[in-house]
Amino acid sequence: MTEPFKQIDATPYAWPFDGQWSAADSAVILLGFQTGLIAELGAQEELSCALRAAEAAKAAGLPVFASQRAGNPSQQEAGNGPVPHGPVADEIIALAEPDLVTHARDNVFFNASLDLDALLRKRGIRNLIFAGLPTDGLLHASMRAANDKGFECLAVSDACKGTFTTRHSAQLRITTFGNGLFGVVAPAQPLIDALSGQS
Repeated sequence: MTEPFKQIDATPYAWPFDGQWSAADSAVILLGFQTGLIAELGAQEELSCALRAAEAAKAAGLPVFASQRAGNPSQQEAGNGPVPHGPVADEIIALAEPDLVTHARDNVFFNASLDLDALLRKRGIRNLIFAGLPTDGLLHASMRAANDKGFECLAVSDACKGTFTTRHSAQLRITTFGNGLFGVVAPAQPLIDALSGQS
């Protein structure tokens, strides 16, 4: 039996809500860490933070998925057309599952090269940890979609960055409306501590 991890002190409630998460039912999703976007947003620190969290998750037995935006919203098939923000950072690919999820819109679950929803459910995943770029786009849209699908979601606040600081803060604040309408928010360190068994 897989040992459960300690509940994480998050805003607006301790995550997950029922206190039950383990390597058997949880996963990390790294969104949009593409070389061009990292440079454009100056998000090297956020990339480093996401890598630390993902490395701790992988060491604890959690699957790590990564995504990239390709094409544009007017295209009907994901993966057609150029990758607008360059390839996914090599460090992210090294940690991620074999299949990179390619999608055309700000929602990793929609019009994508891989049915991520079906894959997660097949594995028994119910808790999702999100990091990515930008906060006010791919991260928030994907997290909202995951919440609508019934996943218990956490955004790692210092492993994501918005197009502007105010937009980053606003999107994380919206996430927590209504006692966690779209999930919860927490910095990386409590997550890393829980994954490594530290109290």
